Amino acid sequence: MGRFLMGFVVGGGAVLGALRYHVVRANDGVHFVPKMAATLSDTYVDVRSYTSKDWSAHPAVAAALVRDGQGNLIANADVNSLWNGAEGMLKSLK
Repeated sequence: MGRFLMGFVVGGGAVLGALRYHVVRANDGVHFVPKMAATLSDTYVDVRSYTSKDWSAHPAVAAALVRDGQGNLIANADVNSLWNGAEGMLKSLK
């Protein structure tokens, strides 16, 4: 019975954390960003290869990042996608 209760407490804590935070994986590490609304959508987001099209599909994450003062992750994603595209073009010219 003790294991069941411990599992219940740990599981409940995990769901509560998933409702309150976005876990954002970026090039500089993992960021816990408070959500603007308590939903289970976009709980874990890997933004290392996001483009502006990807950001437009996840506006809640973008808004939460800006509100939390981490809007640089959005700008860095666009710069990284631009850089990767330029590298691909250079490699194809060789």
